[in-house]
Amino acid sequence: MKRFTSIVALVLTLALLCAASCEKDPRNIVIPDGPDNPDQPGTYTEVTASPAAFDGNKRAGITYQLLVYSFADSNGDGWGDLKGITQHLDYLDAMGVSALWLSPIHPSDSYHGYDVQDYYAVHPKLGSDADLKELIDKAAEKGIGIYLDYVLNHTGTGHSWFKSATSSASSPYRDYYVISDSPEADIRAGAIPSLGGYDAGRWHATSSGGSLGYNGRLHFKLDWSGVTKTVTVTTTTAAAQNSNSDSSVNLFIYYGSDKLARLYKTAENIYEITLDFASDWGFLVRTSSTSWDNGTKYGAATGNAAISFGTPKNLNNSSSAANITFGSASYYYGAFGSWMPDLNYGPLSSVSSNATFNDMALSAKKWIDMGIKGLRLDAVLYIYEKNAPASNATFLKAWYERCNQYYKAAGGTGDFYMVGEAWSDAGTISQYYKGLPALFDFPYWDRLSWALNASIGRYFTKDVLELRNTYKSGRSNFIQATKLTNHDQTRAATILGRSLPKEKLAACVLLTSPGNPYIYQGEELGYWGKIGADGGADQQVRTPMKWTASGSVPSSWTSASNIDNSMLSANISVESQSADKESLLNVYKRFSQLRNTYPALAEGQMSAHGTFNDSNASQEQIAAWYMSSGSQKVLVVHNFSGQTQTVSLPGDKLTQAIATNGGVRTKGNSLQLDAWSSVVFLQ
Repeated sequence: MKRFTSIVALVLTLALLCAASCEKDPRNIVIPDGPDNPDQPGTYTEVTASPAAFDGNKRAGITYQLLVYSFADSNGDGWGDLKGITQHLDYLDAMGVSALWLSPIHPSDSYHGYDVQDYYAVHPKLGSDADLKELIDKAAEKGIGIYLDYVLNHTGTGHSWFKSATSSASSPYRDYYVISDSPEADIRAGAIPSLGGYDAGRWHATSSGGSLGYNGRLHFKLDWSGVTKTVTVTTTTAAAQNSNSDSSVNLFIYYGSDKLARLYKTAENIYEITLDFASDWGFLVRTSSTSWDNGTKYGAATGNAAISFGTPKNLNNSSSAANITFGSASYYYGAFGSWMPDLNYGPLSSVSSNATFNDMALSAKKWIDMGIKGLRLDAVLYIYEKNAPASNATFLKAWYERCNQYYKAAGGTGDFYMVGEAWSDAGTISQYYKGLPALFDFPYWDRLSWALNASIGRYFTKDVLELRNTYKSGRSNFIQATKLTNHDQTRAATILGRSLPKEKLAACVLLTSPGNPYIYQGEELGYWGKIGADGGADQQVRTPMKWTASGSVPSSWTSASNIDNSMLSANISVESQSADKESLLNVYKRFSQLRNTYPALAEGQMSAHGTFNDSNASQEQIAAWYMSSGSQKVLVVHNFSGQTQTVSLPGDKLTQAIATNGGVRTKGNSLQLDAWSSVVFLQ
């Protein structure tokens, strides 16, 4: 008994000593590994990725979207150009891309190129046909194809077709555009196949062969007394007046090339001025010298633009207020504004023989013969607004088949690539797959950005699989063009609060998801910026590439005030980020190469994880899925939160990591992921 008591005392003493020691240093506790205790400190091993060597086969279908005018300037004139792209093909090759989507390269009325003047030519600011051919050939040597941005919906007003069409009702190009003397009546009668409804704000006055403007001395009188305001114009020989300097009067005649003349108050609610008037389009009345907003523009009702001398004309103050003209007018349709008149492809039943269709297709043939591999089609939702999207799918099918036929006849291998911008919901996008092989997946970024900002990853796999099932209903072999943002959207970095860890995670998710991913110029450097609709100039999301820490950027294409120059620091440059192993740029490079190396990531099918899926509310920060191709299968795990997460994965192999981003550790079948981190395991 005495011996037993002594043993008990000894055990108690040792226990107290152990407790005291463990209280000082808890790492001395030895607890067996297992799912019941996955987060014990001191027992995890840092994961080191060991991917297979890249075999040089760019199997992932990654495309880089670049803005030619702001990408790289080869001759120092402040405009990016085609030669500049050729000079940086090594950079693009290192990004792992197999194609480049170039912003419109044709002569245009604006810097961005979406108001084309000539589909058969290269904008001289950007280079020449020879420069484009050199780019195509040298890119091909690196396994990179060239896609041109093609604007099928509209041209610019500077296009020779439009100038001819509006110069005479008998012009051979009259039917290339949607032109009508009485648009509302014609739409009602079904005489305009592309339109199902009348929107006055999209119709713009043009001459029917005569003049809409006037040159000579005119007297203007505004009667501002009634609910309906009127303007009366007469010819006169009285002395011309300068603009009134009295700032208390806020009534102006707007005319000619941005001329603005303030009227004089001559009686209660009566305002007058005599001008040496010169305008080729007519005039408007404005109540502000600085703004067109909040009802400050007064003009004519659409379809009733012409004014008669000496006769008061009622003024229209709605958003559809049209120019007041001095001659009879016809009207052209421009869904995106008066400077972008819509093209007319006629009845769908005969679209393949339509003159506009054939001219546009012939212009595309020139570039296909030169060696381009695909087209990105702008604004495909608007080509036919009547019975869309079915009408547009029919049109696009005919367009694709014509271009694919040209491509094969020119010796192209496989099928011609064509991706459409149908900026809409998944159900609508699926209908456009009946016409095109590839479409941009705008909902993908909507779901990903929400998940990252909400720190909820559990729904992401389900969301992607649902999107893919929806698209499959339109085309069984659909090509899902995934992306974060593009030149028309607020930058991903801005939406993610300019959080570098989130930006890295977004890149990792994009490059481990199914689909054919697009990377937008500057996204890989962490560029930020708001688009016009969100309060910034469009140029703020089209910032030039900063190639070297101290070098200049191509910026002559826009005003300096339209670019956030604070962004263009030495640290954000390609030179600086290339030297930083953990930079955002190197995350893109690393995961692009990973995707190109492993068929499971490049072309595999996604499947949900058995535990970490939409039903797992207890660890909703985790997004996990499998990608499989043939016998190859990988496990992808992302932490969509700013806190370390520890998860148990008893059914998965955690022994061969092929990629990591951020801190990742394993202990048996447990996985510990630092904030916003990622890991990919070969299964």
